[in-house]
Amino acid sequence: MFRAVFALSLICTTAWAQDAGAPAAAPPAPPPPADEIKRVLEYYYNGAARGPALLEVKACLKVDADKNSPTRNECLEPVNGTVKVGTLVHGWTSWYVPIGGKYDDAVLQFIHEGQVRSTIDLNLNTEGRTRTWRQSSLSKKGKWTIKVLRGGQELGLTVVTVE
Repeated sequence: MFRAVFALSLICTTAWAQDAGAPAAAPPAPPPPADEIKRVLEYYYNGAARGPALLEVKACLKVDADKNSPTRNECLEPVNGTVKVGTLVHGWTSWYVPIGGKYDDAVLQFIHEGQVRSTIDLNLNTEGRTRTWRQSSLSKKGKWTIKVLRGGQELGLTVVTVE
């Protein structure tokens, strides 16, 4: 009888100890497949003539410009929903630039209801991942499009509604 009670208490204690803490973290995801890594490395080392790769474009209310911050250059507060007239919005972009790549033909446009309101040059000359942003006060109600172009070709866009 003593052995049964002792065994039962061990089982209950072990189960209780497992439930006491936070849930176990999921195991880390495996690395990307080798062929995918090779393709990116080939572009990084030999792709300067191919141009920069736009990874992401976002409309942001706040970008971290603190040089000592672990989230430096990141979009901290993306636009979610509508914004008010006169809101300062950042057109935030993330790029991957190959070694030796220096590009001055990328632009960011702020467009209101189909009419270009401003065009701002983007200089991309830092290899690897780079982020850049420009801001504009969205001064009119309606649909604003923040568009990224390179050599006249549209690479990406995001839309903001102003009320």
